[in-house]
Amino acid sequence: MMEARYDADTVGAVLLGMASKWVARPLLMLPWPWWVFRAAFAMVTPRRRAAGLTVEWRDVGGVPCRIASPGPAAPALVWCHGGAFVAGSPNSHARITDRIARRGFRVVVPRYRLAPEHPFPAGFQDCLAVAGAMSGREPIALGGDSAGATLAASVLARLLLAATPPVAVALIAPAAELDPARRIATGADPMFLSVPMLQRILDAYAPGADPSDPDLSPGQAAFPACPPVTIHCSAGELLEEDSLRLGAAMEAGGGAVTLVRGRGLPHAWHLAAGFLRVADDALSDLGDFLASHGTPNGTPLDA
Repeated sequence: MMEARYDADTVGAVLLGMASKWVARPLLMLPWPWWVFRAAFAMVTPRRRAAGLTVEWRDVGGVPCRIASPGPAAPALVWCHGGAFVAGSPNSHARITDRIARRGFRVVVPRYRLAPEHPFPAGFQDCLAVAGAMSGREPIALGGDSAGATLAASVLARLLLAATPPVAVALIAPAAELDPARRIATGADPMFLSVPMLQRILDAYAPGADPSDPDLSPGQAAFPACPPVTIHCSAGELLEEDSLRLGAAMEAGGGAVTLVRGRGLPHAWHLAAGFLRVADDALSDLGDFLASHGTPNGTPLDA
């Protein structure tokens, strides 16, 4: 497994880490109603569309999707957005996905159903429906951030079983195990995510679900004939071991895996794109990774 890293090497990056640990994390530990979290994600939604992109909404596999593209023949990337399975949207994560689209990709982001109104497996089924519909028509790449990376990893396992693999995979801070009894690494630094927050997310997203189900916990899945993968995570965060475990499982399936760790940076620091160079650089490298693995041009999927 190849490794690379980013460091909090600017004042802005250091301040982001401090704010995540001493402001955001304590606030997230409070039992706010989920609509408060959704409002917070809406507040970070970019107010302007990225230059040079066409953005449209279209149903793919029966699921509404935001599609940002620099041109109709751009290669396709299905991206599952983050938000702890209970918040976020294709719009709130456009700060990530539009930057990838500007690197030459047609980025398709499902508006999957959110918990607790729609618990597991609803969101997973929506993401699988979109990826399955597209992979049956054209070569795709696959990716996601945070909760969306967990969904994407489980979708990847299903696509491999169906012999319709993506050409490359990019994951930002996935969880491998959604088990209420999971062990937390000794010495892990909850810079952003905390154990109580993880527990509350699980209670909302998958009440009563079997944590050994690979559709829920991709660490339980097999990844035969896995394509190239890059996984970004924060060094020392609660989910760092999850990234290592998934990387090892995908490597065991034949995938060439690159692990990128951010030191002194919070969970999914990529959401600070447009404000911090280290976030812009990480997304630039992620786009380079996808482009370097020969994602071919495609034709937009019909509605």
